[in-house]
Amino acid sequence: MSIVTEERDYQHWIDALVEEAINYWGKRVSKIDCSCGLSVSGLQHVGRLRGEITLANTVMQQLRQKGLDSKHYVVRYTSDEWKGKESQLAQFPDPTKAKKYVGRRLVDIPDPQCELGSWVDRYWLDFGPYLDYFSRDTTVVSTNEIYTWPQMHELIRFTIQHRERARKIINKYRVRNPYPKDWFPINVICDACKRINTTTVVSVDLNAYTASYRCDECSHEGTTSIENGKLSWRLEWAALWKILDVGFEPFGKDHATPGGSRDSAKEIAETFYNFKPPVPYANEWVGLIENGVDKGDMGSSDFNGFTPKTWVSVAPGEALRYIYLKNKSMKRITLGLEYIPNYIGQYERAERVYYQIDLPRAPPLEIADIRRSYELANLDPLPEMAPLQVPYLHAVLLTQIIPEENLPDAALEKLTETGIIPKTLTDNQRTSITTRLDRARSWVTSFAPASYRIITLSAPPDGLRDTVPDELRPVFQQLHDSLNPDEWTEEAITTTMRKLTESMSKDTQRGFFEFLYQAFFGTDKGPRISTYFAFTDSLLIRDRVKYLATLPK
Repeated sequence: MSIVTEERDYQHWIDALVEEAINYWGKRVSKIDCSCGLSVSGLQHVGRLRGEITLANTVMQQLRQKGLDSKHYVVRYTSDEWKGKESQLAQFPDPTKAKKYVGRRLVDIPDPQCELGSWVDRYWLDFGPYLDYFSRDTTVVSTNEIYTWPQMHELIRFTIQHRERARKIINKYRVRNPYPKDWFPINVICDACKRINTTTVVSVDLNAYTASYRCDECSHEGTTSIENGKLSWRLEWAALWKILDVGFEPFGKDHATPGGSRDSAKEIAETFYNFKPPVPYANEWVGLIENGVDKGDMGSSDFNGFTPKTWVSVAPGEALRYIYLKNKSMKRITLGLEYIPNYIGQYERAERVYYQIDLPRAPPLEIADIRRSYELANLDPLPEMAPLQVPYLHAVLLTQIIPEENLPDAALEKLTETGIIPKTLTDNQRTSITTRLDRARSWVTSFAPASYRIITLSAPPDGLRDTVPDELRPVFQQLHDSLNPDEWTEEAITTTMRKLTESMSKDTQRGFFEFLYQAFFGTDKGPRISTYFAFTDSLLIRDRVKYLATLPK
């Protein structure tokens, strides 16, 4: 039983969407399958985890909780043509030679690194194997495989037999470039040049399931199996809905424009294939932030973004799910690896709110939204008691002041000594903390801004003591005297510092902390100083503070 929510007027947007889907299909419906489509045209970035994975999978889970059968299909569009954009060509050692692959199916493009079976295998590698961090029980299917299914054969036969009716529907959306009367609704692969975008089908044998064609690129004429091809894309989208019996499908906002691709697929479903199309739901794209600069929307063929593999190397999947579920789908979100501590902080704050450890000053409906978003973000059943939290930045600090060969044991010892974790841990708690330390180390090594990377100086910078203002020397002496080695915890150190600085002006406070950072790191900024003190030998800390209090000789 969830503790969410006491507010009767509150409904999370996911719950509203699930309710909409059930009402759309009828209260007596027993099954609503969810689907999403991904073109493996290049980098499979974390932006694709928003609508296609997190949204669709969460709807599936909630449908199941209501007693309905539901699947989540992840459709890989592998039969689409490879366009050979500059960013795609650049993945090959010789981009000029790679131009010969333009127009071939994605699944037929070789791996640029010559290690895997295809382009699709290469760019699915950092995405597909990591789906379980962000979803549960997904069923991955590829369009080149679906075209071999008997039910797709039958649907294509029907489409070809009634192609004139299909042509009239589609031409309403192709006013500037309508299909001619001799049009066939399929594209097939040229046996000679392997392109799928340059062939024109001239006749078909539906009994043999073959198509005769001519290639406008290499002038080859031949006959091939219709399996070696694909439907035109507007028909293909509707056909996949029918084949997979899709009841709900999110999609990118580019398909949602009036008179656009989604509208045309809807009409094809209703008036040509004669079935009810799935519940639609558009989602905004996700932007990339690098060094504080918005680099635009993440893009697969543009190779703009970072992958789920990278995300899980530095953060839990639930933290990203929380961001996606807390924000409605048409709100633009930007993500940058430099901000990983912030994202994890948002998720763990929601956890404390959910378990009523934190009681924020916020409207009741906002608190309800935080709790429900947290609940939905978690893939596994939530425990009765709040999970043990080790702040991410604490882990970032520990992995820098403790030699790697001493991790995780020395870090666990420090966390225990400072009262952050109990002396006795369960196996799951120890594993969780170890994973956090590994991820923090990965982040600070590869993605952290310079301000998070520290090296403790073996001695204060030359002449630093000479520059300490006279009014701060007694404060540093008081700090030295107040720091009790027998109460060496972050809380005790923070309390001591607060008492010493609370009556200072902002400028004096800034100077006080800058001298501390300079004494230990040689910089004006650094980690939270009380955390650093707590994790560092008390003798070193007190000696260095004493140095700042002492008059130069």
